[in-house]
Amino acid sequence: MPSLQDREVQHAIVHPLTTKRCPQIACHTGRYSSPIQSVPIELLSEIFTWASHSSDDIHDAISQPITISHTCRHWRQVSLSTTSLWTTIFLALPLSKHQLTRTIAWIFRSRNRPLYIHMDFRDPSWNWDEASHSFGWQAMENIMRLLLPQVPRWQCIELLTDTWAPIFTFLSYTACVKSAPLLRDIRLARCNEYFVAKGEPFRPANLALPIAWFGKGIGLSGLRQLSLSGVHIDWANSGLTGLKELELKYHAQQVMPTLPEFIAIMHANPGLERLSILGWGPKLEPGPETVPQTIQLPQLKELEFGFVDVDYALDLLSMFCVPNLQVLSIEDVASGISASQSQEDCSRLFDYLTAINETDSPHIPLSLRSLSLRGIRVENDTICHFLDHLRSIESLTVVGIGAKTLRALCSALQTCHSLATLTLKDVDEAAVAVAISVNSFPPGLRIFVDISTDRGGCDVAAITEGM
Repeated sequence: MPSLQDREVQHAIVHPLTTKRCPQIACHTGRYSSPIQSVPIELLSEIFTWASHSSDDIHDAISQPITISHTCRHWRQVSLSTTSLWTTIFLALPLSKHQLTRTIAWIFRSRNRPLYIHMDFRDPSWNWDEASHSFGWQAMENIMRLLLPQVPRWQCIELLTDTWAPIFTFLSYTACVKSAPLLRDIRLARCNEYFVAKGEPFRPANLALPIAWFGKGIGLSGLRQLSLSGVHIDWANSGLTGLKELELKYHAQQVMPTLPEFIAIMHANPGLERLSILGWGPKLEPGPETVPQTIQLPQLKELEFGFVDVDYALDLLSMFCVPNLQVLSIEDVASGISASQSQEDCSRLFDYLTAINETDSPHIPLSLRSLSLRGIRVENDTICHFLDHLRSIESLTVVGIGAKTLRALCSALQTCHSLATLTLKDVDEAAVAVAISVNSFPPGLRIFVDISTDRGGCDVAAITEGM
């Protein structure tokens, strides 16, 4: 994210010159009629690229090159010869002929540069009927035919959908790709969290069979970040190796890898620095293959762990050995996908984390910098004993917990002497007021409170400093 100073520089250089056409060079005098005309082409090209790609907003990467290239003749010549200006491909609903024409132009203008491809085919008005969605496999097939010849240039690809058909089409087309040498980041999401519910089957059932993407994984040697949300692949032929970040989120349990497949993936990625499992990990079915295993991830710094079933969560978490963990997030995913479902008491999970930290070599040490707790329900004694082990905690975020758990948590924070920031979101306003007024907190603690007014969003209700 660019700093305020960076944005002021960008505004000073680019904005005044995009609001009116630049005067042409006064050839008969041999002098420039505008100072910007004297800027070397190489520098001007760098400025254009920075102005277009310094923001995290994907729309800036599309709109800025258009604005710059339509400012004046000189700028158009420079921008069209600046290949790095045209490397972001963005397609979204409602899909139009203009978007496809623009994509073809961007592909041509970027020459041999790496491509960053973002596709968002979610429809806010969709009625949850798979067959009636406005974006189906035929439309995705047309896009794949356009993009597939550029696979050697893919560096980042993101695909967001509501239904399975476009994802299935993407996976099917990539199955024949045996080389994607520049591909570093893949993010695929079927944005339907409800499939993670306990006992929920994958749908459509006739498309549940996994696909061995990228030539059974051969083409993914350079992949470093992968996020699969509601998207399953042929786990035995995934080609996942050398990853730094891995996200497995909101899958139906039936399409997850077997335990041997999961362990093989973990062993192939010992350099993982961030791991997110929300919902289900491997299938832990009774049998000889469920004999206790140890998954060593010595470089893991951040673990996001969301569970649907506490017993399953205990079995899976007990397999991990992450001695250098610094950031931990624990979430009751089941409570988040069903407002009517009561929160399951997960005290046993925190009792386990506390117990292993009373041994000489804990698999999951609680020498954390940051902790996030989302939607959990824990008994008083359990949370107090757990927090007593967080001697180096600096930041604590608590989201969507009940009044009883909140009171117990706040009463135990006085032992967390290094805690600098406490953030409370989607919690009961009255419970927050009581908890803050009756408890002692570490000196200098800053407390941020976001009170949720409804399921649609949160309002900042209070900021308390210097407690």
